[in-house]
Amino acid sequence: MSLCYVYGAQTMAYDIVQALEHAGQHIEGYVVTRMEGNPSSIRGKAVVPIGALDPADRPKFFVAVPGYLHEEIGQILEAKGFHEYECVDAEREYRWMKEYYRSEGRLKFLEDCAPEAPEAGAVRVRDLEIYVAKSAGDHPLAGTAAFPEGCVTVQAGAALGSAVPADFRDDEGENISVRNSHYDELTVTYWAWKNRHPAVKGLFHYRRCIALAAEERRALLDGRVDAVLPLPFLCYPDTGMQYARYNRPEAVEAMLSAIGKVHGEKMRASAEKVLKGDLLYNYNMLVAQAEVFDGYCSWMFPVLAEVERICHDMLPEGVHTRICGHLGELLETIYFRSCGIGLRVIHGKKVWFV
Repeated sequence: MSLCYVYGAQTMAYDIVQALEHAGQHIEGYVVTRMEGNPSSIRGKAVVPIGALDPADRPKFFVAVPGYLHEEIGQILEAKGFHEYECVDAEREYRWMKEYYRSEGRLKFLEDCAPEAPEAGAVRVRDLEIYVAKSAGDHPLAGTAAFPEGCVTVQAGAALGSAVPADFRDDEGENISVRNSHYDELTVTYWAWKNRHPAVKGLFHYRRCIALAAEERRALLDGRVDAVLPLPFLCYPDTGMQYARYNRPEAVEAMLSAIGKVHGEKMRASAEKVLKGDLLYNYNMLVAQAEVFDGYCSWMFPVLAEVERICHDMLPEGVHTRICGHLGELLETIYFRSCGIGLRVIHGKKVWFV
């Protein structure tokens, strides 16, 4: 039997290892192009450079890195004499992780919802708006971005940069567009909260979305589902430490202090419990009933305003620190894993456009 490795050592690779081993596939360890910036082991499994393996052993690889890197990794493997590998695309990642989460009963999906009411009508796209954040600094896409129905584009940070083609700007109406260097796409979330009033609304990025099929849209519009969130990442060793590995760790403490001040110490304790878990909703993406979307925003943005006050020295004007935008990912996780525990939340496939 050939040895099996997962190529990659970041969040996606860790997720795929858990899913494969849960399904009975033994994974020998993690393989990376080079060790710089990578741990030496992850939960007892070694992380090794590709040069440490022998092609004569005919190992098999599951390439678990973002899709735009698949071709590059394939070329590296072929050049070193390794020919047995499978690239884990968005569809495969979603299928494997969905099976993992459902088998453990941790998350819900469309098929776990109540069946559609017989009198329910067709999807009414006019009642749903998903705001696709784009900005002057976006890198060009190599291909076409195929967003689901109901999406409209919004220029993020419109108050700061050159105009880009978009249906809306986030500096119209009540807004925090000038704070985009710290909030990233959350300035569009804020704008949508304050200025748009469809039955269902959400946020995507110019190169990322949730694959929201007609069935999910119908479930939202018929009121059977409160929110659709992207399939979360599993974190190692826990959510808080995973975040701190790639961001400024002092920002986490500032966020917890802000939660305590804005929402009370009981809420802070709940937040700390979520951070000790292992799930993280990345990218600030969601689609939800308007009252759920707005309720989440009314909970989150006062926390971020307090974070700005606490972290004033970490947020120099005109510098893209992205602290609040990154903390938004933690806050979305905290809100929907704590405050929103009674909501009917299902999870969708994350799609990257390259």
